[in-house]
Amino acid sequence: MASLSFQHVYKKYEGGVVAVSDFNLEVADKEFVILVGPSGCGKSTTLRMLAGLENISEGEIYIEDRLINDVLPKDRDIAMVFQNYALYPHMTVYDNMAFALKLRKMSKDEIKRRVTEAAKILEIEHLLQRKPKALSGGQRQRVALGRAIVRDPKVFLMDEPLSNLDAKLRVQMRVEITKLHHRLKTTFVYVTHDQTEAMTMGTRIVVMKDGFIQQVDSPTELYDNPVNTFVAGFIGMPPMNFIEGLIAVEGSDVYVTFENISVKLPERYAVEEVMERDGQQVIFGVRPEALTDETTFVSDHPEASFVADVDVVELLGAETYLYVTVNGSLPLTCRVDPTTSQSVVGESVDLAIDTNRVHLFDKDTEQSIIS
Repeated sequence: MASLSFQHVYKKYEGGVVAVSDFNLEVADKEFVILVGPSGCGKSTTLRMLAGLENISEGEIYIEDRLINDVLPKDRDIAMVFQNYALYPHMTVYDNMAFALKLRKMSKDEIKRRVTEAAKILEIEHLLQRKPKALSGGQRQRVALGRAIVRDPKVFLMDEPLSNLDAKLRVQMRVEITKLHHRLKTTFVYVTHDQTEAMTMGTRIVVMKDGFIQQVDSPTELYDNPVNTFVAGFIGMPPMNFIEGLIAVEGSDVYVTFENISVKLPERYAVEEVMERDGQQVIFGVRPEALTDETTFVSDHPEASFVADVDVVELLGAETYLYVTVNGSLPLTCRVDPTTSQSVVGESVDLAIDTNRVHLFDKDTEQSIIS
């Protein structure tokens, strides 16, 4: 078991390319931390520096209280699961899982005990004599996990481990890896570009962009209180709607106006940080589920209602997405209840915003105005 510490870590390549900039992060023992962001944001590079597969240009990384900058990968007591599984094709499942233990010159009995125990945890006992080519993608992923488990490492590192699986299997393996973390009670650091994986698996999420950390928080905090438009737009599917609006203050009331529509904000926005922006442009953030066509809600909230044209209706069973346009120029996405929604493509629909769930961002800095 181990805690991790990243202190002002940089990764710079020849030619002046900076892949990771001033990365600071404390990971507690037994945490499940996920690094998430678009391709090229530096998340995999950060993981590889932790694993010892990339040199650190500046800064320090600690496992517990041990500085590991110059420690060889094999001596860091970590286990890594890769995107492509990296199994030896000529070896059986048993031998793949046992290989690292044989290199450590463990006894045959101890190797057998560890492999059997890991295979039981992952429910692959019946596959131990097969070779990788005879396995499905999900089974190969379980073998790769088993190979990591048998080493009993202080830290598990996982780099996009589910990206080669089909959608249904990804969901299943998300659950399995989460259960594995609870069972092993070991520190996990997991890299993905998939925000759904991040939201459903991590105890904390590190959102990265262009080599910089944007926000580190629990899934709930990231979703409810994003610090900027990047985090707000990256976390959540469908993504948040961003509307350029104007702040208008009337006495103690605050409004956002856009497309000849004026929406009154709740009392919590009647604070100095917002009211001093009277007459200024802001970015108004509204998540799809904060937009509804439910008749009673619309009629009860005239101060936050407007009319839009329905362009597309996506029926997904438990929920429906409406893609609408306001005044022919502002596209919005709504997540509505399919049991009550009567919206039809080509017709207009009355919508209302749940203003208790909206966000305001500075137009220039794109940072959240109030938390």
